[in-house]
Amino acid sequence: MHVQEHDVVIVGSGIAGGALATVLADDGLRVLALERQLQYRDHVRGEILWPCGVRLARVLDVERVLLGARAQLVPRLDLYDEGASVPLRFEVGEAVGGIEGSLNISHPRACSALADAASSQGADVRKGVRDVRIEIGRRNLVRWTEKDGSGREASCRLIVGADGRRSSVRSHARIELEVDPPAHLIAGMLVKTVEGMDDVINVMAREADLIFYSFPQQDGRSRLYLCFPTGQQSRFAGADGPKRFLDACTLDCIAGVAEWPAASPAGPCATFPGEDSRVSRPSAEGVVLIGDAAGYENPLQGQGLSMAMHDVLDVSKALLSAEPSEADFDEYAERRAIRKRLADLGTLLEVWTNEGCIVQDPEERAARNAFIEGDELLTALQLCFMTGFDSLPQDLTHTGLAERLAAYG
Repeated sequence: MHVQEHDVVIVGSGIAGGALATVLADDGLRVLALERQLQYRDHVRGEILWPCGVRLARVLDVERVLLGARAQLVPRLDLYDEGASVPLRFEVGEAVGGIEGSLNISHPRACSALADAASSQGADVRKGVRDVRIEIGRRNLVRWTEKDGSGREASCRLIVGADGRRSSVRSHARIELEVDPPAHLIAGMLVKTVEGMDDVINVMAREADLIFYSFPQQDGRSRLYLCFPTGQQSRFAGADGPKRFLDACTLDCIAGVAEWPAASPAGPCATFPGEDSRVSRPSAEGVVLIGDAAGYENPLQGQGLSMAMHDVLDVSKALLSAEPSEADFDEYAERRAIRKRLADLGTLLEVWTNEGCIVQDPEERAARNAFIEGDELLTALQLCFMTGFDSLPQDLTHTGLAERLAAYG
């Protein structure tokens, strides 16, 4: 069997893997990207890039790829609450200088566009592969089965695991993943033909035991999410789950804003846990992990894609400053650990504010938000999903957050 020679083999060509393949191939590295899916599927997550992430995508020169794939620019965020008579509006385009808003895009469309961009830069992108196996040593080997059933093999200086939450590369490298208990559940569905929806406004609403999100996309579509308490995994399950999901979007506090309950499903309805995870270190001999493979975020604040762009920037810098086999990922590991801790703290603050999505007295929620507004650090933490982690003290810890929250009430 002929053994292909590459500088880097990336296992997984989703958003993180595709972006990294594009950047590295553009700089002249020999890149092979292996993707399990032949056609990218709707995984009901990973579809908003907040301003801090857009800035990183611009630095990496992949913002243009997403815009070319018809990402929707959304400059506003309106927050509705059952206890408030008017929504609270955030000008998302003012969160980061030079960035006009969030970029909202279908995950399959983004993955496909980045895979195509990587190919156009000279990367060898293979889709529909299976049975990927790796061997780490003086000569790193990757073996896989092509979609036609034939076996292939490649050697490389470095293997990048960009293969998601259930990363096989992480398992092969014996890197342990620590997963927290879920703080709540999240259900999501892509919908179309939403009457009255303003496609330049992201919407969040809090009522009863639900947090509702609408993230508009192109062509009159929107990704809807509902956060709700743990222990209700079957709430939107079954054949009539999509209808029950849309019925649940009938919140009094957003009545008349848009006809989300009357929209048509444009993708699957899926429920998943709102949980955080992390690895002790995202690299090992011959291997580095990026994106969800290196630890994923509770999606409550939509940080996943921004974290992926951070990873791509740090790892590409390390790889382009030395030979791939000699790249030093210490700085990446340190920076990622800080970002992960701060992202976790932002989510914990949001969970605390909403008491984990249980039915909550709106006056209690208003009091908690007022307490946050009176603390400059907590306010910065609450908004860091838009502004980025540089706005926060880098040494902020769980203990530090707990001490601040202990002063409430």
